[in-house]
Amino acid sequence: MKSADSPRLFCDVMLGKLAQKLRLYGLDVRYERNRSGMAAYRDARAEGRVFLTRNRRLQNLPGVLFVEKEKPVEQIAELKNRLGLRQGVLEKKGEAGLLSRCLVCNEPLARITRDEARPAVPFFIYQIHYEFRRCPKCRRIYWPGSHVQNMLKDVKSKG
Repeated sequence: MKSADSPRLFCDVMLGKLAQKLRLYGLDVRYERNRSGMAAYRDARAEGRVFLTRNRRLQNLPGVLFVEKEKPVEQIAELKNRLGLRQGVLEKKGEAGLLSRCLVCNEPLARITRDEARPAVPFFIYQIHYEFRRCPKCRRIYWPGSHVQNMLKDVKSKG
């Protein structure tokens, strides 16, 4: 779902951890480990994405957002301000969009039943969780573990 609160992003090779954290919140973030510099920038522009980079040589190009901070949690707080996201957008996105995208592929996740998840998750996870999602591309299974609440807490404290 595309909206003004959810820009489509492209993280360059230096921002892999940031891309993964932004995906956790349900944002559409393209990232390719082997794509960098002008080639990545051209891809971002062709797809209508905001290009996020720490490469100073690219910072003044149209459609580029230079990320100043080094730590992903601080980068998220920086992006909230620089992209004009309303206070709390990531938290609200988290309630509706948390674990809605694969952290690896960026594909939207599909809800699956506990019975479908059972063969692929550890038994103790199956015992304590009731909500599961699967990536249709890479087949990874996700569930709302404690890392989700910890990341939301980090964003609230830094934002």
